[in-house]
This record gives sequence, structure tokens and C-alpha cells, in this order.
Amino acid sequence: MGGETDEDAQLMLAFQAGDRRAFEALFGRYSARLVNFLARMVPSRARAEELAQDVFVRVYQARDRYQATARFSTYVFGIASNLALNDLDRAYRRRERPMPEDREPDWADSEPSVEERIDARRTHAVLEEALDKLAPRQRAALLLRTDEGLAYEQIAEALGVTVPSIKSLLHRARVELLTALDARGAPTPRASAARSEVNPSEGGKGEAALAQGPTRKATR
Repeated sequence: MGGETDEDAQLMLAFQAGDRRAFEALFGRYSARLVNFLARMVPSRARAEELAQDVFVRVYQARDRYQATARFSTYVFGIASNLALNDLDRAYRRRERPMPEDREPDWADSEPSVEERIDARRTHAVLEEALDKLAPRQRAALLLRTDEGLAYEQIAEALGVTVPSIKSLLHRARVELLTALDARGAPTPRASAARSEVNPSEGGKGEAALAQGPTRKATR
């Protein structure tokens, strides 16, 4: 971690040393975040909750082998990403096509006009549909970037690929989402800015522009 203090990693090391309360603290900090992330990777929230529990089982079982070589968020979302990708791969091999079952938009507390609400719902629906159609690794990379705010290096470590590969995945994902919005004629928040920033060499401005749309609010 290059000398950077990571309180969550310190909690994991405390748990490794026998402090059960440290594990409970990590569970409290990450359970909702993991469920929100996984709910956008797998077909149902119920399955996302099961996988989130599996993540903590893996963390518990690996406590003796844990080394704080990266931020704990990178470590835990890496486990979650692998579990979700494996789950989707098994579903594909069974020739199943996962479809969203129980996703509900989480709206902000502001009071937009009726027209704005209709546009927001329409854009949200198109984005969610386009997100579901992304390749699983593209979807994981995009969610880790936009919802969890992980750096390219952290996403690369979580998914076990190189930073250039992550930039390429994010580039393709952003282009596909913008293309889907254009094809469906959905209002795109700051669309012109997003289109000008889809170059994967840029510092994440494209996905930041997309994130201005009506997306699920992550619980921190």
C-alpha cells in the first residue's frame, strides 16, 4: 500500500490476531456495499445477498493467509467480482439467460418536474438494460469505477488483469452505454461531455459523466 494507512486493512489484521469485533466492524462497513455491487452483477438481489455472505465466508476462512499488500476494499471487491463472474459463468454453461427480477430505482430527495422524472426513469431503464447486456468483466470494471470509486490500479488488481486492460474494458463499456442511450433516444446527462471523454487514456471523466444519471446509490 506504499505506506498509505488503510483502516480497514488494520481491522483485518486485528481480526487475524484474534479480534472478532474487528471482523464484525468490517462486516458492518462492507455488507451493504457488497450487496449493492453484486445486485448489479447477478440476476436477483436474493442471489446478491447470498454471494455477499459468501464473500465474508471467504474473508473469514482466509484470515490466516491475509497480507495487507493492497487496500482492503480492493481485496474484498476482488473476491466479490470473482464470485459474481463464476456465478454468471455457471449460469451461462447451464444455458440460462439471467434477467433482472427485483431491481428498483433509488431516487434522490430532490423534487424534479414531472417531465424530468419521466426522462430520469426512461434513462435509468435504458442504462440498466444496457448495463445488463455488457460483458460481465466490463460490467464489473464499470461498477467498481463508478459506484465504488476504485482507481484503475485497484480495479486491475481486483479483477486480476493489467491496467491497460481495465482502461480498454471501461472504454468499451462507456461506448456501449452511450450507444444504447443514443439508439433509444433517452436523455443523456452531460452526453456531449461523456462522448468527448470516452478515450480510455483519460482519467475516468467519461464514466463520471455517465454516473450523473439516475443510478443506484451505494450505501457506504
